[in-house]
Amino acid sequence: MLQTVQKNIFIYKFLSGLSPVGFSKYTICYVSFKPKLENSYFGVLEGSDFREKLEGKIVIKAWKELPEKYPVCILGDYSITPDTFSGIVMIDNSQALDNPRKYIPKILGAFKNRSTLLLNQFHGTHGRIFWKNSYDEITIDSVESFNRALHLLKKEN
Repeated sequence: MLQTVQKNIFIYKFLSGLSPVGFSKYTICYVSFKPKLENSYFGVLEGSDFREKLEGKIVIKAWKELPEKYPVCILGDYSITPDTFSGIVMIDNSQALDNPRKYIPKILGAFKNRSTLLLNQFHGTHGRIFWKNSYDEITIDSVESFNRALHLLKKEN
């Protein structure tokens, strides 16, 4: 196991009341990002342990800041490996002013922008792009897709 998946309380609350009705109240997706440089960018493996680099800590900081900018956003579990950052993001549909699905690309773009800004500051660079253009996304709309996303997070660790 590379690193323990970070837990957030909403997952446990959500799992306890998981039902088809719950999926209509929230827009949920699993996302996975890769840096352009895939050479242990976020940390290194030392035996079976994962030692996080400052770049990994910076990315986690940017992730955790998202609800400050987007109060409609609730963050779920996340994981970080040497070359991948993945997480679950949830939108409370009752708090969204329009189509909740529209928030996902905005939130993910804000994450990539903020983490890139912080990484550039850390490295003393300007305008350097750290992330690949695309990211993987799985819409979570059933118990099965929710379990699949949690499995992916655990598998990465």
